[in-house]
Amino acid sequence: MVGGLGVREFGVPGGMPVLFVHGYASSGWAAGWTLCGEVLRREGVRVIAVDRPGYGGTPPGAPWLELVAALVEPVGPVVVAGVSMGASAALGLAVARPDLVAGVAVLSGMAPAPAGKWAPASREDAFYWRLARSAPWLLRRLCAVSAGAMSKGARGDAAKLMARVERALPAADLEVFRERMGTGRAAFLADVAESSRQGGAAMADDLVRHLRPWAADPAAVKVPVRLLHGVEDPKVPVKLARSLADRLPDVRAAYLPGGHFAPFADQEALVGTLLDLGRAKS
Repeated sequence: MVGGLGVREFGVPGGMPVLFVHGYASSGWAAGWTLCGEVLRREGVRVIAVDRPGYGGTPPGAPWLELVAALVEPVGPVVVAGVSMGASAALGLAVARPDLVAGVAVLSGMAPAPAGKWAPASREDAFYWRLARSAPWLLRRLCAVSAGAMSKGARGDAAKLMARVERALPAADLEVFRERMGTGRAAFLADVAESSRQGGAAMADDLVRHLRPWAADPAAVKVPVRLLHGVEDPKVPVKLARSLADRLPDVRAAYLPGGHFAPFADQEALVGTLLDLGRAKS
């Protein structure tokens, strides 16, 4: 833990700094399996991966923006990579402290939820969203059970856990996941353990919070944004990604073949995007 935050680093110490903000049911360890260490080292990129409140080593209710700002001030401005439900926190930092942010990469990012009924293609995800709307008390109990199962799986037979994860993935995401497991298996298992260490309250809070207006308006983001999103994303419909892009003043969006893991399929291109954002500020 560093300054009240769960923090891990990957890539090259002293390299171009990238702040990695994980998504739902995850932790900073996600950077260790979604990003290729070899590419990071070759390109001279330093990844600072932080846990969001209630996940990993960051306590629930921690003043995340203030703590992250203090963490990156000595090395900023940084490129911020916001993954899935980490997108709102990444963009929120850009609004609150634009002096510390060179640019934001939104990777399969969740957008502000639209009014009315909508649902992702994933049946399990759609069920969780329905509970967030109509029965948050039940959602919290279900997330607690889910976190317990994840924690037990992380402590048990790794092969069984991996097989269970793979069975739940659509074909496009399964291909990317297996590719990333070539070097990222240990980090993935650590991610599962850390994401569930404090129970499931942060998971339920993520869903409920994303049904409300964001604290930071995407229209107030003044730094460059690069948005990468799979056109077949089963968790965050591409329609939502397009709606977020429409609200960002300085954005370049790329809609990629594939699902939720589509931004991670081409590691060279992804790291190139991060480098481009970093160069734009220099």
